[in-house]
Amino acid sequence: MKRAENNFQNSFFKPQLFWDTDNSKLDMELHKAYIIPRVMDKGSLDDVRRIMSHYSKDVLLQVLKDAPYLEKKTMSFCELYFGVPRAEFRAYQRSLTFKTWK
Repeated sequence: MKRAENNFQNSFFKPQLFWDTDNSKLDMELHKAYIIPRVMDKGSLDDVRRIMSHYSKDVLLQVLKDAPYLEKKTMSFCELYFGVPRAEFRAYQRSLTFKTWK
Protein backbone atom coordinates (compact mmCIF):
# COMPACT_ATOMS: atom_id res chain seq x y z
CA MET A 1 0.00 0.00 0.00
CA LYS A 2 1.31 3.43 -0.85
CA ARG A 3 2.00 5.87 1.96
CA ALA A 4 -0.48 8.41 0.50
CA GLU A 5 -3.26 5.83 0.79
CA ASN A 6 -2.53 5.49 4.51
CA ASN A 7 -2.60 9.23 5.11
CA PHE A 8 -5.59 10.05 7.25
CA GLN A 9 -6.24 13.36 5.46
CA ASN A 10 -7.10 11.38 2.35
CA SER A 11 -9.53 9.19 4.22
CA PHE A 12 -13.28 9.49 4.25
CA PHE A 13 -14.02 10.13 7.93
CA LYS A 14 -15.51 13.33 9.21
CA PRO A 15 -13.00 15.46 11.14
CA GLN A 16 -15.51 15.70 14.02
CA LEU A 17 -14.94 12.02 14.75
CA PHE A 18 -11.32 12.81 15.66
CA TRP A 19 -11.86 16.28 17.12
CA ASP A 20 -9.14 15.80 19.75
CA THR A 21 -6.39 14.81 17.33
CA ASP A 22 -4.25 16.52 14.71
CA ASN A 23 -5.63 14.63 11.70
CA SER A 24 -2.62 15.55 9.58
CA LYS A 25 -0.49 13.28 11.80
CA LEU A 26 -2.79 10.26 11.73
CA ASP A 27 -1.86 7.29 9.56
CA MET A 28 -4.42 4.56 8.84
CA GLU A 29 -1.90 1.76 9.43
CA LEU A 30 0.31 3.18 12.16
CA HIS A 31 -2.61 4.41 14.27
CA LYS A 32 -5.16 1.68 13.62
CA ALA A 33 -5.33 0.86 17.35
CA TYR A 34 -6.65 4.40 17.89
CA ILE A 35 -8.76 4.77 14.74
CA ILE A 36 -10.68 1.47 14.70
CA PRO A 37 -12.15 1.61 18.23
CA ARG A 38 -13.04 5.31 17.83
CA VAL A 39 -14.91 4.69 14.59
CA MET A 40 -16.63 1.58 15.95
CA ASP A 41 -17.72 3.39 19.13
CA LYS A 42 -18.53 6.86 17.83
CA GLY A 43 -18.90 6.62 14.06
CA SER A 44 -22.03 6.50 11.95
CA LEU A 45 -23.12 3.35 10.16
CA ASP A 46 -21.39 4.66 7.02
CA ASP A 47 -18.17 5.22 9.01
CA VAL A 48 -18.30 1.66 10.33
CA ARG A 49 -18.85 0.31 6.82
CA ARG A 50 -15.85 2.29 5.58
CA ILE A 51 -13.58 1.06 8.35
CA MET A 52 -14.70 -2.51 7.70
CA SER A 53 -13.91 -2.16 4.01
CA HIS A 54 -10.46 -0.67 4.70
CA TYR A 55 -9.17 -3.25 7.18
CA SER A 56 -9.36 -7.04 7.02
CA LYS A 57 -11.67 -8.87 9.38
CA ASP A 58 -8.65 -10.35 11.17
CA VAL A 59 -7.09 -6.91 11.76
CA LEU A 60 -10.38 -5.49 13.01
CA LEU A 61 -10.89 -8.38 15.41
CA GLN A 62 -7.36 -8.23 16.81
CA VAL A 63 -7.44 -4.46 17.35
CA LEU A 64 -10.88 -4.58 18.95
CA LYS A 65 -9.93 -7.50 21.21
CA ASP A 66 -6.90 -5.52 22.43
CA ALA A 67 -8.71 -2.18 22.88
CA PRO A 68 -8.72 -1.07 26.54
CA TYR A 69 -12.18 0.47 26.25
CA LEU A 70 -15.18 -0.26 24.01
CA GLU A 71 -18.78 0.75 24.47
CA LYS A 72 -21.21 -2.05 25.30
CA LYS A 73 -22.94 -1.71 21.92
CA THR A 74 -19.60 -2.16 20.15
CA MET A 75 -18.80 -5.29 22.16
CA SER A 76 -22.27 -6.68 21.40
CA PHE A 77 -21.78 -6.00 17.69
CA CYS A 78 -18.34 -7.67 17.75
CA GLU A 79 -19.71 -10.68 19.57
CA LEU A 80 -22.32 -11.20 16.85
CA TYR A 81 -20.27 -10.17 13.80
CA PHE A 82 -17.04 -12.01 14.65
CA GLY A 83 -18.66 -14.86 16.59
CA VAL A 84 -16.30 -14.30 19.51
CA PRO A 85 -17.49 -14.23 23.13
CA ARG A 86 -17.16 -10.83 24.76
CA ALA A 87 -15.08 -12.41 27.51
CA GLU A 88 -12.20 -12.48 25.00
CA PHE A 89 -12.20 -8.68 24.73
CA ARG A 90 -9.83 -6.72 26.96
CA ALA A 91 -12.45 -3.98 27.36
CA TYR A 92 -14.92 -6.48 28.77
CA GLN A 93 -12.38 -7.88 31.23
CA ARG A 94 -11.58 -4.32 32.38
CA SER A 95 -15.28 -3.56 32.85
CA LEU A 96 -15.54 -6.46 35.28
CA THR A 97 -12.82 -5.07 37.52
CA PHE A 98 -13.91 -1.42 37.34
CA LYS A 99 -15.38 -0.31 40.64
CA THR A 100 -17.75 2.64 40.92
CA TRP A 101 -18.46 4.86 43.90
CA LYS A 102 -21.47 3.90 45.94
